[in-house]
Amino acid sequence: MPEITREIFWNIGPVTKVSMYVLAALATGVAGYGFYRHWLVWRRGKPQGKFKLAPLSQIARHVLLQVRIARIPLAWLSHMAIFYGFIVLFIGTVIVALEDYGIFGLVGIHWTGRFYTSSSFLLDLFGLGFVVALPVAMARRGGLTRVRPSSKPIDAAILWLLLLIGLSGFVTEALRIAHSFPPFEQHVSFVAWIMARGSESVGISGEAVRPWHLASWWLHMVTALAFLALIPYTKMLHVLVAPVQIAVAELRNSGHLRMVSMEEVEATGRVGASEIPDFTRQQLLSFDACTQCRRCESACPAWNTRKPLSPMKVVLDIAANGHRDGSLHGDVISAETLWSCTTCGACVHNCPVLIDQMGAIVDMRRYLVGEGQVVGSSQQALRTIAARGNPWGLAPDERDAWAEGLDVPRIEDNPTPDVLLWVGCAGSYDRRNQQVTRSLVKILKAADVNYAILGKSETCTGDPARRLGDDFTFQAQAEANVGTLNELGVKRIVTQCAHCFNTLANEYPDFGGKYQVTHHTAFIQQLIDAGKVKLQRDATSSELARGASSAANGSVVFHDPCYLSRHNDGSAPPRADLAATGLPIVEPEATGCNTFCCGAGGGRMWMEEEIDKRVNLARWEQLKATGAKQVAVGCPFCMTMLDDASKQDADAGIAVHDVAELVAARLVD
Repeated sequence: MPEITREIFWNIGPVTKVSMYVLAALATGVAGYGFYRHWLVWRRGKPQGKFKLAPLSQIARHVLLQVRIARIPLAWLSHMAIFYGFIVLFIGTVIVALEDYGIFGLVGIHWTGRFYTSSSFLLDLFGLGFVVALPVAMARRGGLTRVRPSSKPIDAAILWLLLLIGLSGFVTEALRIAHSFPPFEQHVSFVAWIMARGSESVGISGEAVRPWHLASWWLHMVTALAFLALIPYTKMLHVLVAPVQIAVAELRNSGHLRMVSMEEVEATGRVGASEIPDFTRQQLLSFDACTQCRRCESACPAWNTRKPLSPMKVVLDIAANGHRDGSLHGDVISAETLWSCTTCGACVHNCPVLIDQMGAIVDMRRYLVGEGQVVGSSQQALRTIAARGNPWGLAPDERDAWAEGLDVPRIEDNPTPDVLLWVGCAGSYDRRNQQVTRSLVKILKAADVNYAILGKSETCTGDPARRLGDDFTFQAQAEANVGTLNELGVKRIVTQCAHCFNTLANEYPDFGGKYQVTHHTAFIQQLIDAGKVKLQRDATSSELARGASSAANGSVVFHDPCYLSRHNDGSAPPRADLAATGLPIVEPEATGCNTFCCGAGGGRMWMEEEIDKRVNLARWEQLKATGAKQVAVGCPFCMTMLDDASKQDADAGIAVHDVAELVAARLVD
């Protein structure tokens, strides 16, 4: 009985074999030079402290399972088939090489018997998935799925090259089998066996296969080596760099921005990022990991409202200029592009290889701020935050004027409250959001919560300044607030502002401010669950008189604030609160952590915007499409933007309310 194996270089003569090794060395050298060029760019970046490998769970989720690609099932299935097909075929090539060099024999293993049959079967199985998935990937670039990956000519060429590699491999194997049809191959190399029978039917079998086999072998070998040489010069670089990027990426809360170091500013004389060396080495590596899948671009509210910002293009433009000396601002990346960002985090949330596009944009904004290149009214907002403690420039003495007549306890009257109510600038000064504050106070009183406010001692958290790129104003605000809170011994904070919530919870610990911070929707849910707040589910209230259409039996759609639901995974509590009111809840197209921004984040609340490019109007259309007669929000920024949109679409008869207002209107006296 013949041994169950195959001759590795069947039909390949010595000269051909030597030619293969010469070409392989050439391809490896070309690829090596390309990787060396990228390594030189990464080395230009700033060291980022001690190297730390990501948890294995992060690597497993994003490399092995590719969970973010799974949000588009067809894309996930095709990419997984290509990814694992590529890996298995590469391992098969290594096995063949080791057997040929006799390495296996040194440890008593040979590519025979069960080892041969099992490995050959897996090579055919994964190879089949590989060649079937590639046409799907091509079709996706033509619009098969809702998110179309980059479809430049080189991208299409790479896919065709991979398909040619896969098919030529099967053809080469089939022709070898067609020479003598070893019976065991029928169940081992099942794809190649079927193809071999096909070649036999057209008269290509026995000795007649040799010239065809040699031609197919050359085609397979040359295309495979060409792919190897092209890897560092095309988007296929991500095949090797993306797993490394995922393994070293710091998967911190996306709402927590890196701090600007005063020592670094003094050493470089520059704030933020202007040139390639201003980015960290990890950032520069991450930019080379970009797969050009366009998920970040497709989710970006700026891109979807025809602004010049594509998070993908920002990353690619930085990477393409890795060897450049001098500023990236202007010719490479325009100021208008950077100011278009709302810091909603959709790009970061959707990137399958964990690139922090938002962080890079904010880094470049910091340079613009440091150079005095701040646009429009946002410059005034930065000045008034520093001078008067709020972006509107209103008097600090008026911060608690909203509480007049409500018997709201100040911290000086109640120095040991269980809860400090952080009102925020909008809740203190903006007339519409003052109504939300009053509703929240009504709920706290109904639940007999021991609370207090800072009153005139409260000042802006600095969130708008940090998102705009003025980190020093933010740090001054943070240090002042942390000093006040720590001196008062504050332990727990409740706030109605998603931005204040994010800053207090995620960024103030960097300044020694560690508190239990709760968003007001989550706190309301806790009060309802504890039975401290009781609601009448079929009531209407004069508090909702602003919107005549907001009767208790009208459906409601909740707009998820980016800084609550996406950055901080807080989409469940507001829905629980709304469910407790008895209102029918409907969901918009973009919901939960996949929400679509209202347009106010990133300091854009204080920037002028062309009416046909307003993010809030785009979001309004999504909410309106649900047919709901009420829009519920959980952030004063969202309230301002969507209330403005409702006024421009007054005929729709849709009212905008904060969750606290809808709950307060149904309190049982």
